[in-house]
Amino acid sequence: MGKYALALVNIKGLGVKTFSYLVPDEMKDKIQIGQAILVPFGRQGLINAFCVGFSDYLPGDFKVKKINKILDEKLLFSIDYLKLLEWVANYYCCDLVTVLNAAIPLKLIEKASKTEQAIEFVKLDGATKRQAEVLELLRTLGKMPLAVFEKQAKTTRATIKKLEEAGCVRLTAEELYRNPLDILQITEKEPLFELSPEQQKVYEEIKAKAEKNQTILLHGVTASGKTEVYFKLIDDTINSGKNVLFLAPEIALASQLTKRLAKKFGTKDVAIWHSSISDGERYDVWQKLYKNEIKILAGARSAVFAPLQNIGLIIIDEEHEGAYKQTSPAPRYDAKVVAGKLAEFYGCPLLLGSATPDISVYYRAVNSGNLFEMKKRFNDAKVPPVSVINMQEHGRAAYRNVISKPLQTAINETLENNQQVILLINRRGFSTFTQCQACGHVIECPNCAIPMIWHAKDQRLKCHYCNHVESFPDVCPECGSDALKNSGTGTQKIEQYIKELYPDKVVERIDSDILVRKGEHIRLLERFQKGEIDILVGTQMIAKGLDNPNVTLVGVISADASFNLPDFRASERGFQLLTQVAGRAGRGDFAGRVFFQTYNPEYYALESAKSQNYGEFYEKEIIAREEFDYPPFSQIIRLVLSSANNFRAEKSAQEIALRLCTMIEKYGISERLEVLGPTNCVIERINGQYRFQIIIKNKLEEKGHRFVSSFLNKITMPKDIKLTIDVDPLDIL
Repeated sequence: MGKYALALVNIKGLGVKTFSYLVPDEMKDKIQIGQAILVPFGRQGLINAFCVGFSDYLPGDFKVKKINKILDEKLLFSIDYLKLLEWVANYYCCDLVTVLNAAIPLKLIEKASKTEQAIEFVKLDGATKRQAEVLELLRTLGKMPLAVFEKQAKTTRATIKKLEEAGCVRLTAEELYRNPLDILQITEKEPLFELSPEQQKVYEEIKAKAEKNQTILLHGVTASGKTEVYFKLIDDTINSGKNVLFLAPEIALASQLTKRLAKKFGTKDVAIWHSSISDGERYDVWQKLYKNEIKILAGARSAVFAPLQNIGLIIIDEEHEGAYKQTSPAPRYDAKVVAGKLAEFYGCPLLLGSATPDISVYYRAVNSGNLFEMKKRFNDAKVPPVSVINMQEHGRAAYRNVISKPLQTAINETLENNQQVILLINRRGFSTFTQCQACGHVIECPNCAIPMIWHAKDQRLKCHYCNHVESFPDVCPECGSDALKNSGTGTQKIEQYIKELYPDKVVERIDSDILVRKGEHIRLLERFQKGEIDILVGTQMIAKGLDNPNVTLVGVISADASFNLPDFRASERGFQLLTQVAGRAGRGDFAGRVFFQTYNPEYYALESAKSQNYGEFYEKEIIAREEFDYPPFSQIIRLVLSSANNFRAEKSAQEIALRLCTMIEKYGISERLEVLGPTNCVIERINGQYRFQIIIKNKLEEKGHRFVSSFLNKITMPKDIKLTIDVDPLDIL
């Protein structure tokens, strides 16, 4: 036990910081890492904090205040948990406080428990006939929340008070557990499905391999029934007395997944964790996790930091999804990488699943012998045929030059059969740019070097990078002409066009713009599942996880959109998106159809997506990756230097690149640690900041990572320059 305690505090206006406090003699045998404590802090007086470490000395000559008291002797996290966070800080080149800020909900520091009155039966003696009826009901139901009992017993608070005074009931203040799953209203468990021969074979193979605590990849075509294999492995794990962490890439999918888990395993043993549950719910789930009262935790990427105990299996579904990577702010962690370290800590297997695996994950699985495949759809359902519509030929006759005649015909036939349609357009908004037809000027965000996007519903131009909003200009700011026109196509425009074509049908849109309303995505998906929506228009959010047997048609409005980015992962992302969304069709008793509208029908990734042939795509893509030393043949570390002053940003980037190259040359490792740049970022300016990037290709694995980390730790940046470090970046835009 050190003389000083390191306290994590949440300071208004500053966020989460750590400060050192003197440990009073009377606390030295009691205080532990993970406890809530009360500390003095300036004019704010006494504030809540967490003990996160100890030391015997302080750097420098500081006057240190004492810890006031230990608020709760129960621990809210362990030393092992802090070790994981320290590893995250080291790997992603940021400080521990930044990781603590991301991992630990601020409401824990504020001790956000909530209490309610509970009532329990004591005796019948002395009760009137009506009171006896109330007491008999309470004896049957057992201890429960007072407010709930009053409704069930159809009684009043006055009657309860008389019963309490007579000693017939006991009222107590109970800590209330706010369960985000209550909205699901699940009353009975469902049995696990019987596995098909292919599922059973893969399940047994994975189970045998899982005992060796390795990273395993389950590559199964869309609708092959990977989830049922997961559920069988989960059942085995919890029956062995261990717990399961199950991650889905996005909140909407995590919510759907949790509902399925709760139906199979019960709401009592299942919890959900993501950024949209309330602070109070998060506090309560955290408490139950740390007390080892939860067996299965499902959630989005942040769930990897939740303090689930005694982990025996970690599953990451749709592992290829970019949503597992935190892009901003720091720590820019990848939940898959952190889950790998977590699995190492607990000595448990990490199971990754996808129909379109990440190229690097597939490469490692093949070379480690940890690849398992399911090549058939469940119940031998047919993979839907894909029709490629060449818009060079069909564009002019298309409705509003966007929705081709063949796609319209297919939509008509689908709706006539009382079946449902999914239409994908991977851009939010109504139009993707506003251009002057007289001079060609495009209206750009004043803060970012990108076009503003027109949102018809709000009647505003919006920037999707800095959230700048402005009204539609009366005239072109460049030439004064009134010939401004919204061009390009987003989800809102497709929604409008489809409503024009099918005014008597129910058409809804799902994209990130609707997530501002809590639970809206769940309500929309449930309505779609019930058949209350005929046509669902959306971005990539609808490309995964939807398992609606009545969807028999999927149309991709612009199949080229994902391929046209200057990024080494563009082809992979485009292939994954098209393959995944195609897999939403024909998952039930009816055959499905898929339409890709494209201006480049012969592109190799699109051809592979058409035939749903991952192996063909992988063989071509891995050759290109090896030729240019991109992952999995190197690790990418991206440095972005930004400043309001273009010259200063460029000069700082040049200085860092030169210093790094000099060190690499000195140690003779330039062939294994390559520095590219600095160059302008593809998006040169965001939020008023000019941006230059340095790309490091590390072919020395952990040794190279340590070398770069050590170099970066010694850099001190001027106040007007921001250095962003992104290890394993999602893109290099």
